[in-house]
Amino acid sequence: MLDTLRKAIDNNDEDWYFPREMCSELHISPLLLSKMTSAFKINIANKNGSGTSPINIGLNIKYANKSLMSPDYARKIDNGGWQYSEALYTIIKEYVEKFPKLFKELENHLKKEVINASDIAQKFGPEFNVRGYFEDVKKWLKSLSTHNSKLVGVGSEIMSTKHVTQLLKDLAEHKKTAAIHELVVKVKPRVLFNPNFQNGVLPPDSKADFELCDRVVNVCSSHCVPFGYKGTIVGIKNGEVQSADAIKYEVLFDEPFIGGLPFGECSRNLYTMLPFTLMNFSYGMRLTQPASEKTASKPKRKEDTRPQRRQPSTYKPSERKEILRKNDHDKGRKPGPRIETTGS
Repeated sequence: MLDTLRKAIDNNDEDWYFPREMCSELHISPLLLSKMTSAFKINIANKNGSGTSPINIGLNIKYANKSLMSPDYARKIDNGGWQYSEALYTIIKEYVEKFPKLFKELENHLKKEVINASDIAQKFGPEFNVRGYFEDVKKWLKSLSTHNSKLVGVGSEIMSTKHVTQLLKDLAEHKKTAAIHELVVKVKPRVLFNPNFQNGVLPPDSKADFELCDRVVNVCSSHCVPFGYKGTIVGIKNGEVQSADAIKYEVLFDEPFIGGLPFGECSRNLYTMLPFTLMNFSYGMRLTQPASEKTASKPKRKEDTRPQRRQPSTYKPSERKEILRKNDHDKGRKPGPRIETTGS
């Protein structure tokens, strides 16, 4: 079940757009796209006529200065640039088509430090209702899936909403058909894990690495999540500060519990866990996996097609000239004059 989901994540067929590609198709400038994907505030006159108040007409799916992003709509690539998902392209395309005058006029005011709604609406006509227009914009933005979308640190690995939904369906089917098998194994007491000895101090296995779709169990008794609850990792969050608690794991547990966070139709199954609270079952299975299966399960890397640099020769100058003269003689050409060298 999880192997199929892992392959679907590795071979994600969703299209991702570079900013220049999206701008070319939507006929907007890269600067406007950058502002619209973040928080884009303009000032609008108050109802009582005294002063102005800022309103946000951006989609709020990334904040480059805070290193935050919504993984369903944006991601940062290795060279430091951004890519946007097909879902975001559809939303911005609808935004442009629904409010074309707004985008057209915003292009002329992007370089201003403060943008006023009254300046944008000057060409809309004297009878134009500025406040009513921007209230319609705000109302439409709140109806989008991007509204209050979850933001995580750049570099985090987060399972998309589509894949988490598929995981929930697979788990529900598994619960209906899975049979419980009791297995009795005799082991020495010293090889058993006792969480009371290092509870909240050290991870159960310091060598274990965590990946998306890994099966884990909570081994922390003093926690909101009940002791022994099993779940699946659906997110690996990287913190901005390098510390022991910088990396956190978002786990979708098999059963709901008091204090759990909702996700879609799933009620209170989600929780963010620290490394020392989890024991990773999948890591142990990977250690016992045959080498051929390990290679097959990992996504293939692109081959390096760059030309190889010539390795520096280890011969001395005098030896190098002697070899060149000998090669000329072997090829049937008249050997060049031998150059004698003397050491310095």
